[in-house]
Amino acid sequence: MIRAVIGPLGYIIAIVLLAQIMGLRPAAADDIAKAEEWFNNLTTYQADFTQVSSDGSHAKGKFSLRRPFRSRFDFDDPVPITLITTKIWLHVDDAERREVNSYPVSETPLRTILAEDINLRLPDVKTSTSNKDGVVTITMLQEDGEAAGRISLEFDEKPFQLRRWVVTDANGITTSVFLTNPVKGLDLPAKMFVPTNYPDQTN
Repeated sequence: MIRAVIGPLGYIIAIVLLAQIMGLRPAAADDIAKAEEWFNNLTTYQADFTQVSSDGSHAKGKFSLRRPFRSRFDFDDPVPITLITTKIWLHVDDAERREVNSYPVSETPLRTILAEDINLRLPDVKTSTSNKDGVVTITMLQEDGEAAGRISLEFDEKPFQLRRWVVTDANGITTSVFLTNPVKGLDLPAKMFVPTNYPDQTN
């Protein structure tokens, strides 16, 4: 009888210890799994956004997502910029200057939420969670490399959905993007996620 009880009990203790070693409480692991499932179940998503940076800048616009890889930030006037991501590039489409500048998306925190299979527990990233007042926050910190920085994803708990993300780059500049009026499942054509071809752009 004692062995029968100790066997399952020892197994449970081992699982709990393993979770603690990995830095995850059972509830925290469940929150991360919910967040991964939320992203992985998306096909398309669109919402209004308000962006506020610690350097004092702020802007509004429309955020569109077509998973995987593709996203678009259309900034309201007077900001003449559109940000477009593909599998490889983050394109900065500047209508006023009639030019597009491109950067590897792998070097930005956006790579975390644009991948084909969302995994918020990467080997080179420290992931932590908190759950307070109906808001689940998942924070990922990468200390080294070209994508060094921190991104925090905030989700409303009921219903579970993304409400905000906060990015802190390697220079300590924090940018907060708050989402409102979200809509899932819209028909967002692939051509939306192609930067403008300016014929007179110099390379």
